[in-house]
Amino acid sequence: MNSVKRRTEALLLAVVLTATIHGMWSDAYGQEGRAMRDLQVVRKRLSKSFLAAIPKPDSAKIKEFVASLRPDGSWADIDYDDRGRAVWKTMLHLNRLRTMVRAYRSAGHAMCGNRDLKRSILSALDFWLTKDFQNPNWWWNKIGVPLNMSAILVLMEEDISKTQRMSGTKILSRAKLGMVGQNLVWVAEITVARGCVEGDPEVVAEAAKRMAHEIRIKSEAGIQADFSFHQHGPCLYSGGYGLGFSQYCAKWAGILAGTRFEFPAEKIKILSAYILDGQQWMVRGQTFDYGAFGREITRKSIHTRTRSLLGVCAHMAKLATPRKAEFQAFAERLRGGRRKGATGLTGNRHFWRSDMMVHQRRNYYTSVRMFSDRTFNTDAPCNDEGLKSHHIADGTTFVLRTGTEYHNIFPVWDWRKIPAATIEQTGAAYDPKTVRRQGSRSFVGGVSDGMYGMAAFDFARDGLTARKAWFFFDDEFVCLGAEITCTSDNPVFTSINQCRLKGDVVVSDGKKRKTISRGRRKLNSPLWVHHDSIGYVFPNTNKDMAYLTNDVQSGSWRTINQRYSGRKVSMDVFSLWLDHGKGPSNASYAYIVAPAVGLEKMKAYAENPPVEILINKTDLQAVRHGGLDITQAVFYKAGVLRVGNGLVIGVNKPCLLLVRGKKNGVQIAVANPKNKPLNVEVEVNAKLQGEGCTWLDERGLSRITFKLPGGQFGGKSSVRLLKRADEKVSKPRRS
Repeated sequence: MNSVKRRTEALLLAVVLTATIHGMWSDAYGQEGRAMRDLQVVRKRLSKSFLAAIPKPDSAKIKEFVASLRPDGSWADIDYDDRGRAVWKTMLHLNRLRTMVRAYRSAGHAMCGNRDLKRSILSALDFWLTKDFQNPNWWWNKIGVPLNMSAILVLMEEDISKTQRMSGTKILSRAKLGMVGQNLVWVAEITVARGCVEGDPEVVAEAAKRMAHEIRIKSEAGIQADFSFHQHGPCLYSGGYGLGFSQYCAKWAGILAGTRFEFPAEKIKILSAYILDGQQWMVRGQTFDYGAFGREITRKSIHTRTRSLLGVCAHMAKLATPRKAEFQAFAERLRGGRRKGATGLTGNRHFWRSDMMVHQRRNYYTSVRMFSDRTFNTDAPCNDEGLKSHHIADGTTFVLRTGTEYHNIFPVWDWRKIPAATIEQTGAAYDPKTVRRQGSRSFVGGVSDGMYGMAAFDFARDGLTARKAWFFFDDEFVCLGAEITCTSDNPVFTSINQCRLKGDVVVSDGKKRKTISRGRRKLNSPLWVHHDSIGYVFPNTNKDMAYLTNDVQSGSWRTINQRYSGRKVSMDVFSLWLDHGKGPSNASYAYIVAPAVGLEKMKAYAENPPVEILINKTDLQAVRHGGLDITQAVFYKAGVLRVGNGLVIGVNKPCLLLVRGKKNGVQIAVANPKNKPLNVEVEVNAKLQGEGCTWLDERGLSRITFKLPGGQFGGKSSVRLLKRADEKVSKPRRS
């Protein structure tokens, strides 16, 4: 009986083991099969993305490439010995080859499947693989060449030989996944392509994982906590590298969607916020803020760069994201649409991680770019680009309405009159070795309640120091400068604007207005200047310091970017600036910019501006807009501000303050421009109630305590809405 039982148990065990092993094999086979199916989905989508690139291959050009190809697979007009680091002429070979491949594989193209074209493609591919050209600049070898080779290998996979595949994937293998920021995303794309060509889903999975990992909030290169973007250290790069990052990540989010390689939902959320809460705010029409491009501001193609955001929006709108409608509206604006909901953004954003503030209104866009002991001004010079960009973050303020105001102006720009910057006029030649620098002072930042904002800049460069501030409202912004001091005998200018000349320039001293003829001149006590729908108002100061040029300026692209020719370029330019004299000591300035005030309204506006400059001194700068009931103040040290109508506001620590009257209350925003944790007490002689608010009856004051953040959120504004318990403003009593 026991032996029968043992045989039965053994038989059952064998059946169980067989079923288990079969299940394991079946599961493994099933997983492998699903992985390969997902790999094919990715490969198909990747091929489609390569073929969808713009511009489409021109048939005449393709035929010309085929006809001019030499027997060894090279072209006579390409310099294969070139060693240029920024522009590598040898890459023209791969660029042509990639274009030919796209024509060969594009259904409906006149050259699709053409045998002569195929022979030329394989011959040109062999030539490159045999020579294996490399450049002194590592980027070409590890990213530039592999990126182009990726498209060629994926699209021609069915037609290339085993030897070509092995040689090609060897080139792709130079792209290593250990990089960061945009470089990592490029490398990940190359690695995915290699996995597709090699038929290895594990390679694709690792690359997708690393790409997804890079979509995160970080303190080094990449997306910052304020949704700006850094590359090459703490350097603002939401344009340039940052555009490439959003472009490639959005594309890959779409390519990987629905497969085992797809990005997790939280990564899509971060990517959406980076694009919509970061990059979108730096765009006016079809122009991306020039200050966010680093050295790339000196590239001719910079004005076309927002085109890539159309593709980004298209990819993101197809994903399962609750912000789909926002992507669609953003795309409509990029296309120049005017449908309801696509007229633009309204608000103010301070990017505390990058020392930049942007201000969006229906009729205009403006921004302020600064730098501190936490950030770099630019990444130039690099690859012989950005050779005169020394002052690009010295308080640069672009004003855009149509977006064309600075279109390709940079070769003729006077780079020592960058808009809103205060610059020592040394007269010395630009030294490219001294372009990139980190600031020396920490009191640099902004305060914003999301609709209005103010930026402050404790500026120091070599022997020049100044305290500069910008106050943003609806129809205007105010620019103040104090304690402008220079240790040299060189003149110091504060530029107000330098843009393309469009139409008449009209100047008024308050009594009569005059259309200015072309030339350069000192203005005689102007009350206001009007150009291209923008008004510039001088409220009682600076009237003996204003200079104007409305004439031709000349230069060359080569002086700012060595990749271009030295051919003379000329352009009509409007330039307005203030001359503080030689070696100024404790000089100051004040002016108002009204970007959407028509010429016929300028007289009335300038004679009775809605803003009041309360104080413009070394320790305190403040402006009030009576109509909006907004007071903005820069406290460089603890102090008290008397606003008017009996209202008094005090702070116990240096900080930035924005006080905005609301129905039955007041909204207070506070920020620490040093980007460190700080406890600030704000005292107002009005009886208020709300979070952190205490009424000091014996002093007749409300004390509101703000605990400002540090770390990656250091510099972010804290906004508090308080209810008014007593409508009357009390007179503060001594403690």
